[in-house]
Amino acid sequence: MRNRLAFQRINPSGAELLFASCNVLVLDVRDSAAFHQDPIPGAQHMSMANISAVISTTPKTVPVLIYCYHGHASQEYAQIFSDFGFLEVYSLDGGRAAWTDKASPPSFS
Repeated sequence: MRNRLAFQRINPSGAELLFASCNVLVLDVRDSAAFHQDPIPGAQHMSMANISAVISTTPKTVPVLIYCYHGHASQEYAQIFSDFGFLEVYSLDGGRAAWTDKASPPSFS
């Protein structure tokens, strides 16, 4: 049996450093209305309806950052990606709310 990979929790400042150092797949797991109203630039919407497609089409070596409203649901999704063998998975602590509170958030695009 293979060891379970753990996802990492990351704050907005840590996320900035991550974006500066590599190409990151950013996934928004909030509901569709919230995603369309206020996405972080460059993020893709993901839900339980399309998670299988995202997992199957994303190389496991691509770093993945997942965010939700306040950082709780994103941890559940991050664990799923870790369980599927993704090597670098992050959950944004505080979610979109923490990102919004950041003085000048960078875009992911």
